[in-house]
Amino acid sequence: MALTAYEAVFIMPTAQDDAVRTTTEKYRSVLENGGATIDDVDTWDARRLAYPIKKQREGVYVVMNFLATPEAKNELERICRISDDLLRHMIVKQDKKADRFPSKIRAAEAEKRERDMAARAAQQAQAESELPVITDLPADPDPAPGEDGGDSVSESGN
Repeated sequence: MALTAYEAVFIMPTAQDDAVRTTTEKYRSVLENGGATIDDVDTWDARRLAYPIKKQREGVYVVMNFLATPEAKNELERICRISDDLLRHMIVKQDKKADRFPSKIRAAEAEKRERDMAARAAQQAQAESELPVITDLPADPDPAPGEDGGDSVSESGN
């Protein structure tokens, strides 16, 4: 039977990394037992949800791309529906033109952002080092009253 490309998105409650990793491995094993091949698993940091789900305000997103038969996908869908460790899930058939490895794209984008920030910081440091430094200040030609030794206002003891 032909394998079809799918993308599954899971929203899990924010918990310890071990719980997210364990849950992800559980769904991975369900797919692999059904003959699917996992292409990519991308775990995002905790994000604020648009509205509370099961009294949770934040969730950890996991995006999983895989090639599977419809039977393996249906089994994963069944397991997700009865599972209590997910806030939401969605499994969609991918378009033939879709990118199969989104975590690599996110890593490349993050690397590019870091390079751009480092280049900007280097340019700013170079611009600051090229500013003229004033070491000698000119003498004040008009001292403030009372600083020249003379009294501008006389104190009289009358």
